[in-house]
Amino acid sequence: MSTRPELHVITNGRQGLEEVLAMAEAAYAGGMDYLHIREKQRTARECMDWVKALSTVMPSSCLIVNDRVDVAAASGCRGAHLAYHSLTPSEARLLLAKEQWIGRSVHSVKEAEAAAAEGATYALYGHLFPSGSKPGVPARGTGELTSITAALSIPVIGIGGITPANTTQVLAAGCRGIAVLSGITDAHNVKEATAAYRNVLDTWEGRSI
Repeated sequence: MSTRPELHVITNGRQGLEEVLAMAEAAYAGGMDYLHIREKQRTARECMDWVKALSTVMPSSCLIVNDRVDVAAASGCRGAHLAYHSLTPSEARLLLAKEQWIGRSVHSVKEAEAAAAEGATYALYGHLFPSGSKPGVPARGTGELTSITAALSIPVIGIGGITPANTTQVLAAGCRGIAVLSGITDAHNVKEATAAYRNVLDTWEGRSI
């Protein structure tokens, strides 16, 4: 993974392919590093078609497929991201190429340590701040996040209610980067919204050079 703070964008499951193509192209132009295809309702065939289509507006090495390890393996994209109901990282590794990434969503120090022990390339922790996608669910904040980043040798990406204004709190807790959904996917001007996050990530005083 890169040394500069990373900006991951996750599809919201509510947009069609044409909308996502336009959003992804604008986000990539604005400084997005990786796009997660998180489309729980879509078949493997549809997810593969999305990877192929999105590869026309950005490098396939910037695409991560959520849950569908088969699609990630067959397409040769950056890798797969695993949820609690997915294969384990060690099982996913049996299908993916050595250079492909395996991400894992975690919600505690214990889960994070288990993900790292099982061979995850990075961990995604959240949700950190109040989020419209998780109404009524208390935000976890950055307290435990600091413990997780200190305990793990693999990068940790923060997610959940992250805005340009609170991005530095996530980085200060030790995260390698942030993951954003509606702050970019639902933005009126996607490129501008993405650039606002990118600017904070690139100008944060604690970043690696």
